[in-house]
Amino acid sequence: MADRGFDDGRAMTAGWVRVRLTAPQDPRGPRGIALTEGELVLRADRVAVDDEHLVFLCSDEVVFRLDRRYFRALTWFVDRPTFGDWLKARRKQYPNSHTRWSEDERTQLSDEVGQGFTWRRISDLHGRTVNAVQREAVRDGLVAAEAFPGPGVG
Repeated sequence: MADRGFDDGRAMTAGWVRVRLTAPQDPRGPRGIALTEGELVLRADRVAVDDEHLVFLCSDEVVFRLDRRYFRALTWFVDRPTFGDWLKARRKQYPNSHTRWSEDERTQLSDEVGQGFTWRRISDLHGRTVNAVQREAVRDGLVAAEAFPGPGVG
């Protein structure tokens, strides 16, 4: 396994890494194949890449091995980002991330689920992740938790 960067062949190094993940959900679910998204922040100073995995190393010790099928994006940090920094960056993509759901927003969610909107469309309309709108739909009794075999819903 050779250390290499993603574009120019150089090893990528830094103190911390944020990895964005995308994994297919069970296609037997009620709406067919959907994606589960997530993030992982870990201490690593190098990544080695082979045909099947990204291997994160810190001081030449393997700290995490990721199947490349679930890899979406990677960001290096010299220092670990604070929660405030992370949230600010997160809200650029999802403006309502980590905010409470209002009663009006719950009513809107109920209407959208009832009309058969896709989870991606509902996510975009609410400025929240797909997992966040799915979790809220489960909490509000709009769908059963078993409809989402992926992590984070239940």
